Amino acid sequence: FDIVGHPRSSFQFAVVFVYWSERKRVTLLREFAQAAADLVYNFPTGSYDAGKDASLQQSAARELSEEAGLTGGTWHRLLDDDHPGILEGKWCSNRFRPYLAVDPRPMAHPPKRDAEEFSIETSRVTFPELKRLMYSGEMMVPSIVTANMAIERLLKEGHDLGL
Repeated sequence: FDIVGHPRSSFQFAVVFVYWSERKRVTLLREFAQAAADLVYNFPTGSYDAGKDASLQQSAARELSEEAGLTGGTWHRLLDDDHPGILEGKWCSNRFRPYLAVDPRPMAHPPKRDAEEFSIETSRVTFPELKRLMYSGEMMVPSIVTANMAIERLLKEGHDLGL
């Protein structure tokens, strides 16, 4: 069998759902996906880097600042601490952990993006627009899973998402 994965990242990556509570919006990225040779939608996502990060949540915060120019906010892990992470795919060893960041702050001087992130566009969308994109075939699966988990958490906490 052909099995792929990223051993340099310990086969781990993070996905961050950003919720803006006052306006009931979600930060969404659109960027070039090499496998699709097209632009796709996703959330800030990135691999664990033992040389830069003490934890996967620190990787998530780093990616949020690099890809979306955001920092801080209230953070929620969407899986229990002892969960191994969600398997990316049948032929992939990578696992991801979903996070929810509520009301982060824009950075005046975000860190430089990686070379392959040249095409990233950020936007804030409503929940109905997010749901449409989730099922359009234009969004990466780890982001769809993260969105479903974040929406469930926000609804459980009593947020009115306008759905």
